[in-house]
Amino acid sequence: MIESISKEKCTGCKMCADVCPVDAIEYKTDEQGFWYPDVNYDKCIQCNKCLKVCPSLNMKQVTRGNQPKVYAVWSKDDENRITSTSGGVFYEIALQFIKRGGVVAGCAYSDDWKSAYHMLAHNEEELKKIKGSKYFQSNTEGIYKEIKKALEEEKKVLFCGTPCQNAALQMYLGKKAEKVYYMDFICRSINSPKAFKAYLDELENKYKSKITEVHLKDKTRGWQSLASKVSFANGKYSLEDKNTDWWVRGFIYNDLYTRESCYHCKYKVLPRIGADVTIGDFWGIKNQTTNDMFKGISVVLINNERGKEIFDMSSDAFEIQEKNIEDVLPGNKALLQNPEKTAKQKKFFKLLTKKPFSYCVKKCIKSSKIKKIYRRIRRNGGKIYRFLKNDNQISRLKFLFYNYMCKNVVREGKGKIIPYKNAIINLDKTAKIYIKGGDLEIGINKLKGSKAETHVRIEKNAVWEAKGGCNLFYNTVFEIKPNAKFVNGFFSANGGSVIIVEKKMTFGEDVMIGRNVIVYDSDFHKIKDKDGKCINQPKEVIIEDHVWLTSNICVLKGVTIGKDSLVTAQTLIRKDIPPKSIVSGGASGKVIGEASEWSRERIL
Repeated sequence: MIESISKEKCTGCKMCADVCPVDAIEYKTDEQGFWYPDVNYDKCIQCNKCLKVCPSLNMKQVTRGNQPKVYAVWSKDDENRITSTSGGVFYEIALQFIKRGGVVAGCAYSDDWKSAYHMLAHNEEELKKIKGSKYFQSNTEGIYKEIKKALEEEKKVLFCGTPCQNAALQMYLGKKAEKVYYMDFICRSINSPKAFKAYLDELENKYKSKITEVHLKDKTRGWQSLASKVSFANGKYSLEDKNTDWWVRGFIYNDLYTRESCYHCKYKVLPRIGADVTIGDFWGIKNQTTNDMFKGISVVLINNERGKEIFDMSSDAFEIQEKNIEDVLPGNKALLQNPEKTAKQKKFFKLLTKKPFSYCVKKCIKSSKIKKIYRRIRRNGGKIYRFLKNDNQISRLKFLFYNYMCKNVVREGKGKIIPYKNAIINLDKTAKIYIKGGDLEIGINKLKGSKAETHVRIEKNAVWEAKGGCNLFYNTVFEIKPNAKFVNGFFSANGGSVIIVEKKMTFGEDVMIGRNVIVYDSDFHKIKDKDGKCINQPKEVIIEDHVWLTSNICVLKGVTIGKDSLVTAQTLIRKDIPPKSIVSGGASGKVIGEASEWSRERIL
């Protein structure tokens, strides 16, 4: 029966209990506080309705329309905007829906503020209870029956919930219900009710008073502060932002309380599955006033004509800017990407059986370990601390993580990874970097104010054997593909250069790569003969000691460039170059002379 559903699939929507004709399904919570169905076989009549309507087992991934229309939106009512978690979009749409005779289903806090449930709002006073995001799992048992009853009374219903809750309602109703409008939101993941209760229990103990109100994403310090405000009966309150609030730090930065099914979510797609309209925070929005960034801005995705209908009926209440989906994605990765599971979640819940909430988060998040290492370095003094303190272009957290915490980086000498703030490093958990020589400086020489990034990606089972250091300038790309290997003495690569290793690549000592240089050891896509055999396998590239590739050069697979050589601009290298050669000639890449000496010294 339904109780056999795996944790990877069960979203905890609780719809199976509502659909059971004999009330044979109850719920049990696991050690992390998430509920899962449990069948009472003394009542069960083996009708299998619970299995037939479960969205995780049956629902086809049918989208609600084409690519969405995208808007940046905020309420013209400042009070509504400030008291909402983003720009006030949900409340304004829901208010107009109620004024037109409809009812709205959404998430409300329990009386003690430590849990949440879905309810139907019939008027403005009830609507205020479901205003604002809750950021942990809502109990939806019974809401499906309530909605069905409202439909039987010929009422229109606006349902707001996670994408999986929307899917559950659609499966429960079983047919196209014209009077139901579906609203979801950009969902990062569902958090544990047990963890949230532990968070508030600790605050009650600290302030020695009962909670009277909880406001997550409070805007006292602005929309982007991600602050949590908790008020108490004794008149006191706690107000902590994203840097100091333990709930936010454990959720946003480390995914410590995430439900198992969220790691395998099937609803993070475009076009959207199931929702007529999608709302969320417009993180990463550009060219807005300081005032608007303080008060909050919503993103609205209109997925179909029904979504347009409910958006248009409240549009007079909004300030609206038309945008593109490309404007949304950089700041809202959760729209398409699932969270990544780590062992820290298991550690967190094990600690939570014995320790306070803040202690458990502190012991599991990266930053606490990094700060401990940094304090130790500071206490002991020395060059490393002075180096980090004086150069504000270097990312301290990345420096400490990759050099002192990351098991994928093996330092066999004094060399270190020096990641500048514009360095984007993607290191697979099976990849290795062996630092045997000097420092690997990633992202150097960035113009102040520029956001030009340096990208380093080392994929599954790849190896970077750094016998010497390197200088990867701003706006360079360096990739080692799965199972490939890169070996180097000291080298530098200037802006716009791309080095991608599919099989093996070796750089000697003192290799200088100018701007917009491409070095490949593969064609990356197969060319087959008439028998279907691949005829363009990757071939190792070797660049020997003291080679200068000037600018706008392409080095192809299987090439060896001899030591002390110089390649002039706009040259294609597709065959071996003897030592001490000057190479030119565009696509022909001919040796035109002998190089006597070149130096890294600038011409003044």
